[in-house]
Amino acid sequence: MMQSSAAIAATLTPFQRADEDINESLQDMTIDEAHIESVDVTQHFHVVDAFSMPKLVYDEHTRTFNKSKQSSKLLAGAREKGEMFRERLLLVRQRLLRNENFCPPTMRMTDSANFIRITPVKALIGHDGEDFILFGMLTQVEEKKVFLEDEDAHIELVLDNAQYNYGLFTDGSFVLVEGTYGDDHRFHVVEVNLPPAESRDMTDALFSHVNFLGLQKPLIDEKLLKIEETTNNDITFVIISDLHLDQPKVMKALRIILDGYSNAQVPLAFIFIGNFSSKPFRYSASQTSEYKDNFSALADLIGEFHNLATHSNFVFVPGPKDPWGGNTLPQREIPPSFIGRMQQKVRKFTFTTNPCRIRYCTQELVIFREDMLSKIWRNTLLTPNLEIDDDPIRHLVHTIVDQGHLSPLPLSVKPIYWSYDSALRLYPLPQTLIMADKCENYGITYEGTHCINPGSFPNSDFEWSIYYPNTRLSEKCSLPYAI
Repeated sequence: MMQSSAAIAATLTPFQRADEDINESLQDMTIDEAHIESVDVTQHFHVVDAFSMPKLVYDEHTRTFNKSKQSSKLLAGAREKGEMFRERLLLVRQRLLRNENFCPPTMRMTDSANFIRITPVKALIGHDGEDFILFGMLTQVEEKKVFLEDEDAHIELVLDNAQYNYGLFTDGSFVLVEGTYGDDHRFHVVEVNLPPAESRDMTDALFSHVNFLGLQKPLIDEKLLKIEETTNNDITFVIISDLHLDQPKVMKALRIILDGYSNAQVPLAFIFIGNFSSKPFRYSASQTSEYKDNFSALADLIGEFHNLATHSNFVFVPGPKDPWGGNTLPQREIPPSFIGRMQQKVRKFTFTTNPCRIRYCTQELVIFREDMLSKIWRNTLLTPNLEIDDDPIRHLVHTIVDQGHLSPLPLSVKPIYWSYDSALRLYPLPQTLIMADKCENYGITYEGTHCINPGSFPNSDFEWSIYYPNTRLSEKCSLPYAI
């Protein structure tokens, strides 16, 4: 018996379980246990960068997604800018019209008495004094005036008496507005709301044939992956943001963390998020050399812990101050010239884009590095309603998830490569959204998506987050003593 156990242990990675353990988890399942095989989860961990994702366009007539016939370019033509906003609007509207409150009677079997009709802006003409509900994008066509724009027209909004609950409403965000079309040809708003999100389960049921990530379909039955995903308690992801490699305190704290994990259960993944330097990268020869040396030192540090360097996946997501970053999204990965030593010391590592995605078994994780809370807060058109909830983070989470986009900001505040805007969309909603920000650490689940911010590692007394895929929850961690 001891020899059998030793043989099993020798063939398993730290993340695999023996067949006996899997069969025990399946005792109450309906799957034929004769066909159960051990699942190596390391074969079901994939990183997808923003520039590799397929660009899918929603077709209103066929009500499905088609791959764009136009090749994406960093420097796209002016037409692409208009198409970007149009595709955003179509994507939100198609899910909105499936919502039980807005679904037309012909599309459902239930009583239509509570059906809420959305009126196009151009249909308001000649209906002075009547009440309507509109859907569109907030914009500022004229200075100090707020307009609502849909595909065909725009109208000025009077927001003096508007009520709203959750949400950070910015130029470029999509909203539902209820109010009256006045004889002054302005829309007098009574209530503003974010468009309701659509659950991942519903999207998967409707578009199960659509490959949103562009990855090959797993060869193992999805039910088996799901079982392994939910019953394997040993799988963890360690998430650290603002890993300033040029600060000795940070490297010392990281050594303590790596040492702790090397002597315990090995994490499946370490997700290291920039900025990787406390100073903005200035493209000088001296700073280039220093930056490369810092990553070499990190590679040497990881290499000291053989089981981590051999078995864990190391994912590196750049921040806005890292090389070749700039201010435009998506952001390219850190160039290979800086990371030569990593190839010698670490077996499994990926330098990827900002944002990026991870598929683990049946789960999708989105990773995004941006100080989004402060940016959105400074650019709101309506003062946030802190009476309904005085926690700004909850307003942020509601806004990002309901908008279905990582950056619902005007392009003047946060530029985006127009052809690659699809890489920033959150449709379908991921199971987990990592929004690395300099604000405080949090883990909040909203509309089935668990939103995580690991906080700024050097500015928070070395806090980080652990994500548990089996429960889809996270935990805040910190060192037990000061460095």
